[in-house]
Amino acid sequence: SETKGLFEKFRDSSGVDASFHIPSTLVDFFRTLSVRTENDISLFDRGDGVQARFIPEILDEISKNSKRNIIWGFEEPENSYEAKNIRKIRDEFLGKYSKEKQIFITSHTKEFLSIRRLYTPQEEAILKNTKLTTKHKKEEALDKLRSSQTSSDVSIYRVWKNEDTNNTSFITRFDEKNNEWENTCDDLGIIQEARIIENLQETLDSQAKQIEDSQLSKEQQKKVADELNNKLAECIEARESAELTIEEYIKPILYVEDELDDIYKIAFLKTQKIPHTLENYSQEFADKCPFTIRRACGAGAVAGALRTKTTDGYDDKRVIGLFDFDKEGSESFYFLKKGTDWDENFHGDKTTGIYKKRGNHPCFYGMLLPIPERHNALVSDITVGTFESYVEIENLLSDEVLTNNNLTTDKEILGNPYKKIKVKAKKKLPAILVALDETEFTDFSPLFDKISELFGL
Repeated sequence: SETKGLFEKFRDSSGVDASFHIPSTLVDFFRTLSVRTENDISLFDRGDGVQARFIPEILDEISKNSKRNIIWGFEEPENSYEAKNIRKIRDEFLGKYSKEKQIFITSHTKEFLSIRRLYTPQEEAILKNTKLTTKHKKEEALDKLRSSQTSSDVSIYRVWKNEDTNNTSFITRFDEKNNEWENTCDDLGIIQEARIIENLQETLDSQAKQIEDSQLSKEQQKKVADELNNKLAECIEARESAELTIEEYIKPILYVEDELDDIYKIAFLKTQKIPHTLENYSQEFADKCPFTIRRACGAGAVAGALRTKTTDGYDDKRVIGLFDFDKEGSESFYFLKKGTDWDENFHGDKTTGIYKKRGNHPCFYGMLLPIPERHNALVSDITVGTFESYVEIENLLSDEVLTNNNLTTDKEILGNPYKKIKVKAKKKLPAILVALDETEFTDFSPLFDKISELFGL
C-alpha cells in the first residue's frame, strides 16, 4: 500500500507498469528489494532510460512526507532519452518535482539549458495587478498562493574550471542581461539556438493540439499539418546560411543592385590579375577578394538597407551600398539624406565615385558607380538633384564588347546615344567575361580602388 501510489505515478510518467517483487528467501529479502516491470522483466534488465525514469519518482516519494528541507542533486537527467522524453521529464522537474523542494541539475542539453520560469495564470494576474503598487505588496500576494498555483523559480549557473589551480571551479549565475550570456554561449555553443528551438517546439506542439482538437477529419488534419510544415520548411530554407553570416563578420559587405553578381566577381579577378576559369571564378572570388557581395535586386532595396533607422546588427561590420548611375540609382542615392543620419555633403567625383557617409557609424557608405570619361555625357549633375542618367555596371565594358556579343539595344539619353543592357542577356555574361583579356576591364579599376579606400583595405 505504501508503494502503490509510487508505481501509479511511474506508470503515468513512463507508460510502463511495475511492482516491487518480494525475494523468496529471508536473506535475500533483507539484502535487497528488486523491482519487476510488465511481463515480469526486472527493472535492471530494461533500457537505461526506463531505469533512470524510475529514480525521480522514488526520490519524490521518499521526500514527500519528510519534515526536513529536501535537496536533490541529479546529474544529467536527460541521459538515455530521445528528445520527446527529455522535454517530458524536463517539464516534470519544472512543474512537479521542484514545487516542494530544491533541485540541482547538471546538464548539457538544450532542453534543460533553455528552461525558464513559467508563471502560472494566478501569478501573472498578481504581477500585472496595477492596484498592487509596490514590489513588497506583490510579493505578499504571491506568498499567499497555494502550491498548485505557483511556479518553480529557475536559475542557471555557468561552472568552469580554474585553470590556475586545476582543482577548483568558478561559478557565475547565468543572466541574459549581462556578459555571462555570451560566455555561456561560448562554452556550450547551443544556448541561444536552444531558446529559439524550444519556442519553435512549443509552437509546433500547440499547432498539433489545435489540429487534433478541431472538427476536421483525419485526412483534413493531415492536409493542414502538411501545409503548415511546408510553410515552415520554406522559411528555414529562405534563411541565410551560417557560412554567409560568418563571412559578413570577417569581410566588409558590398550591396549591389543586381540580381546576378558575376560581372563584379570576374571584373575583380581580372583587375587583380588572379587566374580563374568559368568553373572556378566564383570560388576564386570568395577565396581571394577581401570583401563580400550581397545582391539587393534593385536600387530601392539597396537604399532600404542603407536607410534603416538604426544600424543595429551592423556595429561590427563595414558596409557600402553601390548604385548604378542611372535614373533610379542616382535618385535613390541622392535621397539617402532624408530621415536618417546621413551626411548632407557629396564626396569624391564622377570619375572616382561620388559617395556619402552615414554619421552614426564608422564605415557605412552609399556610393555611385564611377563613370569613365567616355560616358560623362550620359549622366546628369547629381549634386543639384537632376537624375536623367544611364550608366550601369555593364557599361564599364567597351561598346565593342557589348555590341559584338549582342548584349544591348541602342537608345538615347540627354541627346546622346547609349547602350541599354538587355536583362535576358545578363545570364550569358560569365562565359563572355571569362574569355576577355584583362585590358577590357580597365574602367572597373576606379570602382575597386574606391571600395578598397572606403573599406580601409
